[in-house]
Amino acid sequence: MIKLALKDLKLFFKDKRSVLVTFAIPIALITLFAFAFGGAGKSGGSSKIKMQLSDLDSTTASYETTKIFDSLKSILVLVTPLEQALENIKKGKQSCVLIIHKGFSDSLSSGKGLPLELQYDEAKEIEVGLLQQSLISTVASLPFSIGDPKTSMANRFNNMVKDAPPGLQKDIQNSSDGLFDLLSEGFAQDSSVPQKTQKNIASDFLGGDIKMTKLIAAGDDNKVGLVQAVAGTAVMMLLFSVVGIGMGLLDEKQEGTLKRLLYTPMNPISILFGKMIAANIISIFQLLIMFLFANLVFGLDIFSHLGGLLIMILATSFACSAFGVLLASFARSRQQVQGLSTLIILVMSAIGGSMMPIFFMPAFMQKLAIMSVNYWSIQGFFDIFWRSLSFTDSTFLFRVLVLMLIGLTLNTLAVVMFKKNILNLN
Repeated sequence: MIKLALKDLKLFFKDKRSVLVTFAIPIALITLFAFAFGGAGKSGGSSKIKMQLSDLDSTTASYETTKIFDSLKSILVLVTPLEQALENIKKGKQSCVLIIHKGFSDSLSSGKGLPLELQYDEAKEIEVGLLQQSLISTVASLPFSIGDPKTSMANRFNNMVKDAPPGLQKDIQNSSDGLFDLLSEGFAQDSSVPQKTQKNIASDFLGGDIKMTKLIAAGDDNKVGLVQAVAGTAVMMLLFSVVGIGMGLLDEKQEGTLKRLLYTPMNPISILFGKMIAANIISIFQLLIMFLFANLVFGLDIFSHLGGLLIMILATSFACSAFGVLLASFARSRQQVQGLSTLIILVMSAIGGSMMPIFFMPAFMQKLAIMSVNYWSIQGFFDIFWRSLSFTDSTFLFRVLVLMLIGLTLNTLAVVMFKKNILNLN
């Protein structure tokens, strides 16, 4: 019994593919997800959330407010003209913009609600929710940070009882002044109260409401979760499929079919080109069926975006099929392709947005995402179904161009490796 167990262990550790699947792939994914969900890193701190800010008030008070927001540890403020900020959101370059509307300075001094508005992309609602939590307490303390807190508090009371008789208004104003003085004196005498609390007394009373506006919102036919599920899964599964198609080269080499083809007048490179064409056609059909299924079962509106969808399907198929053929041309055996492709595809899918939305990831992983086919394809499909960009839009066309360049580069490498590895019939 022990000898049988030792035999199986010996065979297992000799099988490099089994060892790779058992140890290397789980370790790679654990590492990626640990970084993505903030469970790793020496500093232990979270990355800053980018927030565009457009100041339409252009006063000393709004300028000071911008400086206060910029000093927050959890927020990276990007001062941007409103028109450009809205365009960035619509094209997926930024998640939101905080607008300081005109009249902000007057509202601050008069104790009225502050005209602040956060316009955002609903696809990044979780990120915006975290941002909102950081903003509310800061907004609530603005009357005390850059204004006269006693006057702000009195004006707030006056606004609440503006329809009351003059005598009652005066009594309430006197009571407000007395309440503020009492709170100030009490906090100053109590050493256990933090200095920050002493400075920002009554901030909860003044409130920190920010108007929330969805600049890009879900419709019945383009819910963000549906777009993410369809696009992310379609690209990841396509990568697995094209690897299987590419491995047909190795099967033909082992079975002797390739050798017989080389004895024909056909140019050897034509064999590879034929495999590429077949991989592209199958990839196109696979993506078409996936999106048609999403339309029939889940109501994803593909026909209103048919032009952009077809262009992105062609570009994605070209890049993914090139990846599959390259792996098959690079490896010397089917086992090498299977083990290597599983690791590469899972890693690319994890960092590229197939397994989780990009905005969940820390900044350095978002930068790594651009190295994967998944990222450019998924963002292209979001351009179509979520952002409703035209297929002539420069942002959409840039993603298509990147996918075509990826496909062209990988196909060129596949030709080189095909000559070196596959045509070597020994």
